[in-house]
Amino acid sequence: MKINVRTNDLVKMSDSARDYINERVGSLEKLFNSSENVVANVLCKGFDKYTVVEITIPLKHVILRAESKADTLYAAIDFATDKVERQLLRHKQKVNTMIKKRDGIANHFSQLEAKDEIKEPVDVSKTKVIDKEVMSVDEAITQMELLDHDFFAFVNEANHRHSVVYIRKDGGYGIIETKE
Repeated sequence: MKINVRTNDLVKMSDSARDYINERVGSLEKLFNSSENVVANVLCKGFDKYTVVEITIPLKHVILRAESKADTLYAAIDFATDKVERQLLRHKQKVNTMIKKRDGIANHFSQLEAKDEIKEPVDVSKTKVIDKEVMSVDEAITQMELLDHDFFAFVNEANHRHSVVYIRKDGGYGIIETKE
């Protein structure tokens, strides 16, 4: 597994911190069948009172990503690595149960025992059916704000694609659209 570490100007990366990142993120290597093509990108961002660590592992059919905020760099590394590991194990279990005989993404994961906490099926507690509403992006943002939601699904009048507008963590807006 190759580990790329980047920082912003506020994070002073010592050799011991870099070694700790390599050790913690490198421990995920045991979860892959072949880790030679796996690249983990680690971004450490420092702010006045906290540190944010983002770990992104792009694979052939899925991108694993976790972000963690903590008072110290080491705590943020631990939290983010634990999130990626849980995400990876959860995804591995889904892949192994749904497409056992099919080639592809299942080949990325080694045959490890799934943890007990991951064996629980996902419980969908609510399903909501919405009308297809054709509107502009500005109208969708207004609707989302009026409903006090974090996202809003609509049909974009500019291209007639199913779209979702959402509030980003930085306070801006984002749009997710389907391909034609």
